[in-house]
Amino acid sequence: MDTILHLMQIEKLARQINPRRTRKRPVKPRRRTPAKLYRLKYGNLLSLAAAAIAISWIVTIPFRTRHTPEPPIVSQPAASSPLLLQTTSKSPSSKGDRSFAYNIKTPPNQIYSQELQAIVDETVNIATRKKLPTAPLSITLIDVSSSQIHTFAGYQNQTARFPASVVKLFWLVGFYAAIEKGIIQKDESSFTSDLDQMMRVSNNDAASRLLDTITDTESGQELKGEQLQTWLKKRQQINTFFQSAGYEGIKLTTKNYPIYYLRQEQPKGRDLQLRTESPKSIRNQVTTDQAARLLYEIYTRQAVSPIASRKMAYLLTRDLESKAWKNDPSNSIKGFLGESLPTNIYFGSKVGYTSGSRQEAAFIRSLDDRAIYVLVIFADDPAYAKDEKIFPQMSRYVFDRLSDRGPK
Repeated sequence: MDTILHLMQIEKLARQINPRRTRKRPVKPRRRTPAKLYRLKYGNLLSLAAAAIAISWIVTIPFRTRHTPEPPIVSQPAASSPLLLQTTSKSPSSKGDRSFAYNIKTPPNQIYSQELQAIVDETVNIATRKKLPTAPLSITLIDVSSSQIHTFAGYQNQTARFPASVVKLFWLVGFYAAIEKGIIQKDESSFTSDLDQMMRVSNNDAASRLLDTITDTESGQELKGEQLQTWLKKRQQINTFFQSAGYEGIKLTTKNYPIYYLRQEQPKGRDLQLRTESPKSIRNQVTTDQAARLLYEIYTRQAVSPIASRKMAYLLTRDLESKAWKNDPSNSIKGFLGESLPTNIYFGSKVGYTSGSRQEAAFIRSLDDRAIYVLVIFADDPAYAKDEKIFPQMSRYVFDRLSDRGPK
């Protein structure tokens, strides 16, 4: 009996020291893997993995090919004189100081081209043959396909005209300049939606808010005396921003209407006072040369800064595939320069359109780099607003002529 008790005490002590020693689990009989399953598990594992990757790659093709193309970089001609660049600063400006100017002080050093002039002249003839008026028509064409020299030509290209929503291209540049100088205190991400809406959909509400942000103004009831003069001076600063850099006579102060969040079909209050106090500001005024210059400076990565230019070019990028725009009533392709062009090119643009005008500023680059150019057309007449074929016809003619040239 003592022996049994002694053995039980030893066993209890053993459990306390190493409990696992006495936990005996039943051993399950090992099942042999059938030969077929064995071969599938090891012999075909790599083949199955490769097949899965291939299927996944095929399925995702539509999604991978529908991404927005990367905006191209255009090199400045080696022979051109250096442009005067103002160093941008991201540090906040001093309190109350909202003065700022466009960083490129001199226009691009481009050479007039008889070859391009012949193309522009024939583009005008397309309108003439359709019995469209040419007096309200302006065209600027800049060829940037050569790394040695950039050339230009135009038709009434220094005549100031109503730009409609092409003015938003200038507000876009003004916005990024104000952000980089620190004039706008909010983070850029706060404006992502408005920037996208203004440039991709040409939304007037978004444009209104951004212009107010740039100029530190706000639409509202009428003002008097010093308050009105202060407000006018602030709003007109967007003109000074470009005029001080050689954009002579440009006017960019008037908002585009209708603006729904303000419940305004036309200017009211202080926005109407802007027109009565400055009669020449009744409509915005831009030349096709000025719009072409700004696009050129964006795509040569000079506008504001290389990073800002890249962001702006991205917002200008358009997808020419018909399935990307034909069911979108607010698309900027149908009836404009991109509709008639091949879909496998880079195309960036900003259009303008009213019941009395049609405008567009575009950058085009073909896959073979034979055609790389800026084309801006302003047609300030109802006949062009009604004709949805004229811009596509003009655009295709220019593209074909520039693409058909021999090797450079």
